[in-house]
Amino acid sequence: MTQQEQTDDRTAFERPADPFKALGNGTRLEILRALYERGRQSPTGGGSLSYSELRDAVGIEDKGNFNYHLRQLDGRFVDRAPNGGEDDGNGYRLTFAGFEIAKVIDVDAWRSHESLGPIALEAGADGTETADTDTGTGEKPLTATYEDSVVEIRRDDVSLYAHAVRPAGAVDRGMELDALLDVVSTLWRHTIDRILRGICPYCHATVERSFADEDAGYWTHSFTATCPECGSLGGSHVGAVALTHPAVVSLFWEHDIDVTERRFWTVPFVDDEAVTVVDETPRRLRLDVELEGERLECFVDDTVRIVETHRVDADG
Repeated sequence: MTQQEQTDDRTAFERPADPFKALGNGTRLEILRALYERGRQSPTGGGSLSYSELRDAVGIEDKGNFNYHLRQLDGRFVDRAPNGGEDDGNGYRLTFAGFEIAKVIDVDAWRSHESLGPIALEAGADGTETADTDTGTGEKPLTATYEDSVVEIRRDDVSLYAHAVRPAGAVDRGMELDALLDVVSTLWRHTIDRILRGICPYCHATVERSFADEDAGYWTHSFTATCPECGSLGGSHVGAVALTHPAVVSLFWEHDIDVTERRFWTVPFVDDEAVTVVDETPRRLRLDVELEGERLECFVDDTVRIVETHRVDADG
């Protein structure tokens, strides 16, 4: 399918004039909450409630009033359970859109919480971190904070990485910033992996990637991603394209290192010093991944994709 055909398909998609109009009522929100709680209690996560159970859970005695509000949700946020389900087709369950809305309005997911940090982070030679304030290079160390549901990693007051971690998850981990750094490293790596596979991490539409201008941010060599539905998705240093590449993972694994377990900001090739410009037009970069006397040269084309690799001794 061509880009024009994709654009035409998106244009032809009929959007409701006000998709949230149906949610502007307390009774309807209570219907979503009741079905959401039922799903949480179901072993399969897809539980349904019969009509009578749902009306009892919402607490509406007037059947006509309840039916009216249920009809406003039916088909978009609430659907009938399939035949053979828990209610033999007579029950109701949340659609995917209904689950997404119910999760967002779940008060427990957005409980208030304290801010954490900043704490100083600096990668050592072995990929571990210390809290030293002197990096030995004249650079200020990386710092990490958790505020407004976002873990942010900065250097010299410039934001390098940021990812949301729901307060419920933060409370579950004892509101410890070190534990949240493990969480955000995993979340960020998976988000970048989806972007590199052309999938928007939010709406799953097709993502387009391109190199950023050399003066666009902290790094000289970075990339940006754009979703036709969500707009700009931000980006990262170009070294991020190698974090999950099989040749890179294999190199580290041969040296008994699982690079996917490392916090990504401690990985040395996510840095401008690992990048060489091979061609300007179209832009082509070489990313050097060096480890214990070996070097893996990863060539990145203008679609921000590794298209070629070469394994050589580190001395050339």
